[in-house]
Amino acid sequence: MAQPVAAIELGFVQKAEREVPAASRLLELLYRQMRALAGPRPDLDDLVQLAAERALRSLPRFDGRSALSTWTYGIAYRTLVDQHRWWYRWRKRFSPWEEARDPEPEPESSMDGEVAVRQLRRARRVYEALDRLPSAKRAVLVMHDLEGLSFSEIALAVGANERTLRSRLRDGRRKLAEQLRNDPLFASGEDVP
Repeated sequence: MAQPVAAIELGFVQKAEREVPAASRLLELLYRQMRALAGPRPDLDDLVQLAAERALRSLPRFDGRSALSTWTYGIAYRTLVDQHRWWYRWRKRFSPWEEARDPEPEPESSMDGEVAVRQLRRARRVYEALDRLPSAKRAVLVMHDLEGLSFSEIALAVGANERTLRSRLRDGRRKLAEQLRNDPLFASGEDVP
């Protein structure tokens, strides 16, 4: 005998009440991870949405061999790499000129404001330098140095062995330091890795 419509709807609402908080936590985790991997950028929400769609589609295949955060890092990383590849192909085909950069913010008149603006400029330069790194090196550097993941967790996320990851991390740190040493905001050598 078929269930009444009200019972079916009630079951649906009860199931949604259980699953929405979990989906919300998954989305927050993916947002934090994608922000760490990609930095502040206009299409960050789009990248998170793509990663969330992938995660929700493949959630039934999550077998618990790794932490959920390691699994979602892999999804965020692959989403970002796929988007970089797509953007590179699109720009190569349709846009021969570089995108215009945002203008530098005007410095504040107070000393505290000047310090804040300097910190914002330095943070933006670090993200720009990270963005110029190859995606594989950038991902390992962000996951290890900024997010504190172990090499075994990163290996599960990106599908590479630990020796390769150590090499990528060393090379990524070296290239990041070279870029920041040549930047006038880091010219004194302080705060350069």
